[in-house]
Amino acid sequence: MGAEQGRDYEVVVAGAGILGLAAAYHILRVDRSLKLLVVERLKGPGRGNTAKSAAAYRDMFTSPLNRQLSQGSIAFYEELQKGGFNLGLADIGYLWLLTAAQARARRLALEGMARAGVPLETLERGQLSRRLPGFEAGDITLGVLGRRCGILNQGRLCSFYEQEVGRLGGRFAYGAEVNGLMANQGVIRGVRVGAEQITAGLVVVATGAWMGATLALAGLSAPVVPVKRQLFSVAARDGMLARLLHAGGFNRQGLLPFTILPGRAYLRPAGSSFILGYADEDRVPGLEDNPAAELDFFTSRILPQAAQYFPAFGGTIPAYAWAGHYACHPPDNIPFVDRLAGAILVGGDSGSGIMKGDALGRVAAGLYWGCEQVELGDGRPFKVADLGLKDRSPSPEEFVI
Repeated sequence: MGAEQGRDYEVVVAGAGILGLAAAYHILRVDRSLKLLVVERLKGPGRGNTAKSAAAYRDMFTSPLNRQLSQGSIAFYEELQKGGFNLGLADIGYLWLLTAAQARARRLALEGMARAGVPLETLERGQLSRRLPGFEAGDITLGVLGRRCGILNQGRLCSFYEQEVGRLGGRFAYGAEVNGLMANQGVIRGVRVGAEQITAGLVVVATGAWMGATLALAGLSAPVVPVKRQLFSVAARDGMLARLLHAGGFNRQGLLPFTILPGRAYLRPAGSSFILGYADEDRVPGLEDNPAAELDFFTSRILPQAAQYFPAFGGTIPAYAWAGHYACHPPDNIPFVDRLAGAILVGGDSGSGIMKGDALGRVAAGLYWGCEQVELGDGRPFKVADLGLKDRSPSPEEFVI
């Protein structure tokens, strides 16, 4: 559905990824008579970095803010699933495999999470060896299993928000790339899409890794750093990889948990295959318009990590692969929601947009409606100002993948 030439909207949301969709939904929940338009350069919702993510969730965060955001979102997703909207939610857990040095370095953080009520289980080296088929422990001495963690289907989640935004009267303009921000006396009052000028009472910028590029259209900037992430699908239909995929004793699904290796590459169950992913922190940050996965990156950076502890991965070739970006917020790896030049910015999720998406949408809506706090999906209050960029001093997140 295209935008109408010169049509005034009270809200224009730039970006139909998880953050833009959730923000639009929660803004309209307060007042469905609001004229709201979501503008997206791709042909449908959640087709950018949301679609290219590993689609997982966890409450294992050292930052209380990150924990609140994820726990509130997880509670909402769980409620949706219980209510009959199938998100493909599977609480398979997160398993962090740690070397002795990593275990020592993270001891206080793990104890802090446990005190905060995060459900964790520690597994000694022998327990890991008994539960993990084909596992060679090497320098790994400890496993930490997060219980309220798992995977979901990001396409279904985006479909929920799209349907609800439409039901509440919101409109969508797909295949409509924002190529300009319209400002009046330094205040953003609309967007330009091609030759169209779409005026708005307020613009919500939720373009993820492209936020910097979007704001640059008005000579502005935001503390978002795009970091390329690559994912590779490896078949696990038989043999030792199939046994590993269906490792028992971890969860009710009889699957290997989402597993993070000491080098931060990860294994994610997906049907009859594994998704192996890694965001290379040594790579120079930058934005690629159509990022492609690199087979050499798999063979030189990811495969050695996996095969070191699970030799069955040795020599495997991906069936297919894809790449996207983390929208990193380097100062603390905690998202932000704030105003800039009259617009509302929601971003900097640092690779955890899906697991915090609903909560961030609520905070963005709270900022729009002038609320000091909002109620998250688990019923707990959250101060809107806690995600502002001014006078920001939270402790940085220590559990980053």
